[in-house]
Amino acid sequence: MQMVAGALLSLVMGQPSESTTCRRAVMAGRLLAQRLFGGSSDLMDYDKVPTTVFTPLEYGCVGLSEEEAVSRHGQERVEVYHAHYKPLEFTVPGRDASQCYVKMVCLREPPQLVLGLHFLGPNAGEVTQGFALGIKCGASYVQVMQTVGIHPTCSEEIVKLRISKRSG
Repeated sequence: MQMVAGALLSLVMGQPSESTTCRRAVMAGRLLAQRLFGGSSDLMDYDKVPTTVFTPLEYGCVGLSEEEAVSRHGQERVEVYHAHYKPLEFTVPGRDASQCYVKMVCLREPPQLVLGLHFLGPNAGEVTQGFALGIKCGASYVQVMQTVGIHPTCSEEIVKLRISKRSG
């Protein structure tokens, strides 16, 4: 129960969960050691650290929030694709899926680089981790849309995002 409370507090305060904070510190330390003793110049990219809040309906994110993207790039340069979805595992037991939601924050101009991904639903940690590499490597919206989704999985919902907030 204390872990769930801590995860919720992290989410409310806008901070990553403890496990993410620990892993981020380990990575930052490793990169520092490589710079000091290995001749590397690699720096920690704090914007693209994936994180998940492990509550009954998981939340995962990587990259910038919609608000951060607008703050950095301006409203007119940001496109946000989003959708509600119904996971397969909610169908048989008839569970309410009205809270399952996915959002991808992109730059508006081609190639529409993906700036952030936000996923609320089952297996959010797995989904977020899978897309984190692509986002870190500079994936574009077009590349994500050209990816064949595995059916039936929750992560397939990301490659089906076609509606932007701007389009209605």
